[in-house]
Amino acid sequence: MVQDLVLVCAGADSVHARESGLPLLQFGLRLQGDGGVARTLLSSGHQEYLGVTEQGLTRVTPILCSQLLAEADRVEAKALFVDCESHTQAVDTLLHMLDEQTEKHKIRLFVPLCQAQSVTHAHLVADTAISGGCLQERFQKLVHKYPGRIAADLRAISRDFLLPSADTEGAPLSTKEREALQTQLGVQPFFSRELCARYFTYMDRENNGHFVLFDDADTLQAKCKCLEQLSVSPIFARYSDIRAFLPML
Repeated sequence: MVQDLVLVCAGADSVHARESGLPLLQFGLRLQGDGGVARTLLSSGHQEYLGVTEQGLTRVTPILCSQLLAEADRVEAKALFVDCESHTQAVDTLLHMLDEQTEKHKIRLFVPLCQAQSVTHAHLVADTAISGGCLQERFQKLVHKYPGRIAADLRAISRDFLLPSADTEGAPLSTKEREALQTQLGVQPFFSRELCARYFTYMDRENNGHFVLFDDADTLQAKCKCLEQLSVSPIFARYSDIRAFLPML
């Protein structure tokens, strides 16, 4: 089993994810626009990681950090994952305050990599779902820049990119759609060492080139091995994305 793997889950998935014995991250709190805190989960049991989302936060009250720390204490959480990607004054203020308070209270704070400028101590969560460049080089640079503070968001991808294109997202493909396309085209995928993913190319009826990039158990293992070698920890993974691969991981 991959070391330091944390399953991100919600709803009915939480029951099945818990059976894996791995730590779970559940987003049990939501920051409301006026600075209030709403519970989205009523669990009172132990949660090692407590997730927080924000819904158009515009006001940061003096007691907001205290409320979040109290909620973490209530479920005995050792870490807060604050999923705020917007760059507003309110979000920046909150993250700066939380960065100081969680450090003081010995609670780990995790925020998206895009919020690196708002924090000094927090762990920064970087996405593994890249469509270009080199995964190892990307995380090497991050580890060098933020030593001891990089965590990963392991995403199982399956996307179709039109060539040539500056689009880094591509069109999502379900596993069934991708497998049907491979069968129809009779193509065999290749493994990209740089991306730690599989890929194949094809031409559509309009003679447009396509590049399909996807993950399977082997590529996810390769990504986790790369991250572990760089001491990137923990590795967050959406249970819905990787549940079919968990026995192999």
